Amino acid sequence: MKIPAHTLYVVLCYAWKRYEHLESAAEREHASAPDDLPQNLLARLLRDSFRRLWRRGLDRGYLERGEDARRPKGKIDMAGTVGRALRSRARVAVHYEELTRNVLPNRLVKSTMLRLASLPVNALDDELRRDLMRLARLLPEVAEVELRREFFQGVQLHRNNSDYGFLLSVCRLVAARLVLGGRSGRYWFRTFTASDTEMGHLFEAFVRGFLQREYRALGVHPGHKEISWGADVPHGAPGVPKMQADIFVPARSALNRRRSVIVETKCVDHLFGRGGKLRSDHLYQLWAYLTNYSRANAADRAPAGLLLYATNGLSFRHVYSFPGHPLEVRSIDLGQPWPGLRRDLRDLADDLARVTGAIASAA
Repeated sequence: MKIPAHTLYVVLCYAWKRYEHLESAAEREHASAPDDLPQNLLARLLRDSFRRLWRRGLDRGYLERGEDARRPKGKIDMAGTVGRALRSRARVAVHYEELTRNVLPNRLVKSTMLRLASLPVNALDDELRRDLMRLARLLPEVAEVELRREFFQGVQLHRNNSDYGFLLSVCRLVAARLVLGGRSGRYWFRTFTASDTEMGHLFEAFVRGFLQREYRALGVHPGHKEISWGADVPHGAPGVPKMQADIFVPARSALNRRRSVIVETKCVDHLFGRGGKLRSDHLYQLWAYLTNYSRANAADRAPAGLLLYATNGLSFRHVYSFPGHPLEVRSIDLGQPWPGLRRDLRDLADDLARVTGAIASAA
C-alpha cells in the first residue's frame, strides 16, 4: 500500500493527536512533497520538530557522575578513596549530580537522526541527510543509544518536556521501519505495507482522531471500547480477556431507531476471502462484539456494525441486514490525495450521525 506523502502527513497528525500541525495547508506543503519517499517525509518532520524544540530549549536533567578529583565536591566516596589509595595521589573519589542535556529523550532523538542519515544514497534526500547530520552535531555531549522499544516506553513526558511528544512519535516510527542489512552493516528503510501491524494501528488511530477532532458531536469513545464476555471464571482457572472494539460511536437516543455503532478497522493485504466473500475471521470478530455488547447493555438498542477497510485506489460500500444487527462493509481509500480522503471521511461521519442520532456538523 502506497500512501501519498501529503496524505501520510495528515494521517500521522490525526493519529498522534497533534492537531496544531494541521492549522495551515502551507505547513502540510512544507512537510512533504508529491510522490516523495516516506522516509523523506519522516526526516522533514524530525528535522523541523527538532528545530522548533531547539529554539524553545532542550530538556535537561540531573545525572549522577563519579570521578577522582583533586578538590572535594558533591559526595565523597570514602570506600573508593581508601580502597584505591587515592590519597597517595592527592585525589579523592566523589559522586555528584550534573545538569546536562544527555538525557534519554535527547539520546533517542540524536540516535534517530544519525541512523536515518546513514541510509543508502538513493534512500534519502541529500539535503535532508546533511540537515540531520548538522543537527546531530549540535549535541556533542549527548550519547547515542540503541533505538529499542523499551527505551521509548521509558520516556516520561510531563509539563516541562511535553513538546517532545510529537518528535518522539516520529522517532519511534522511524525506529520501527529501520532494518539492519545483513553483512553490510547498513540500515534500510522498510516501506509501509498493509500487513504491517503499525500501519493497522495508524489507520485505526487516524479514523478515530479525525472523528473526534472534526465531529465532536458524535461522542466517539476516546480509546478502545471494552466489551466483556460475561463469563463466570472458576477459581484457579485462567482469566478471560476483555474484547476491545477499535471505535465506538454511542447512540444519542434510544428513540427513532437510533443505534450505537461498533467500528472495526482493518488494514490488510487481502480484503476478501475465497470467492470474493467477506473474510470470516473479520466477520466473526465483529459479530462477537455486537452480540456480547447487546447482552451486557440491554438498555442500548442492538448496535450496528461497520467493517472499515483501508484501501489503495479501491472504493466500495456494502450494506447487509443480519438478524438484530445492521452491518456495513466499506472502504477508505488512503491512496488518494487529502481532499478526496477528507470528503470520504466526512461522508462516513454523516452516515454515523444518521445511525446514532448525532448532529452531523464538523467542529
